[in-house]
Amino acid sequence: MGISAPAAVELLKAQSTKDPSDVAKKRLVSPECVLGVSTSDIRRLAKRIGGDADLAEALWLSEFVEAKALAILVLPPSRVDDALITRWLADIGDWSTCDLFVKSLIAKRKDAVEYGVKWTASSDLYTKRAGLALIANYCMRATSFDDEVASQIGYTIEEAASDDRDHVRQACCWALREFGKSNSNSHEAACLLALELTQSDEAPKSWVGRCAYRELQNLVKVPERRRLISRESKTGMKQVK
Repeated sequence: MGISAPAAVELLKAQSTKDPSDVAKKRLVSPECVLGVSTSDIRRLAKRIGGDADLAEALWLSEFVEAKALAILVLPPSRVDDALITRWLADIGDWSTCDLFVKSLIAKRKDAVEYGVKWTASSDLYTKRAGLALIANYCMRATSFDDEVASQIGYTIEEAASDDRDHVRQACCWALREFGKSNSNSHEAACLLALELTQSDEAPKSWVGRCAYRELQNLVKVPERRRLISRESKTGMKQVK
């Protein structure tokens, strides 16, 4: 499906079902940058269009957050190199675009943890969030970690937990929870780190610790699942009987 960027934006506009003001408020962006299209509709449109690198680059220049989401989804994986990653990351201005960018383009790369650690050290809001979101997504896919990687992840989360910006600390809690769900060893390490953070005199660290531990303390390992799950789920309740 060959299509120009302006035509793609018109297709997005035709699928607007949400109040742009409400979406803008949640994303902390200007309403003028929002069309009001659901992510599921954007995904369906991306599937219809197929991979198109030129279209992706053109859409990425759009002011609309939905156009940027469509750009991410139609960009062929073969075109994702270090230069593009750096360039696109610098243009991200909201948490939803940030998380989609990480999940769709970076999380499956072999150097995902390396990127995550590097970005989390940044003071830029969405670069730092991207680093933590990348660690969270990496942990969701990993079945095990070698000692060095586990140590890197734990240290990175602990350092980031002192940041009091909402979109950073929320991502920090997310990363710690996903690390703890990966396997029994990482669960123990995540619980210990969460408890340590709860004892901190720094309010952001204490918040991250409490946020993560609420979920971590209720996780159990069941034979049919690769990752740990909540003991309060149907499968989890069967396991603890």
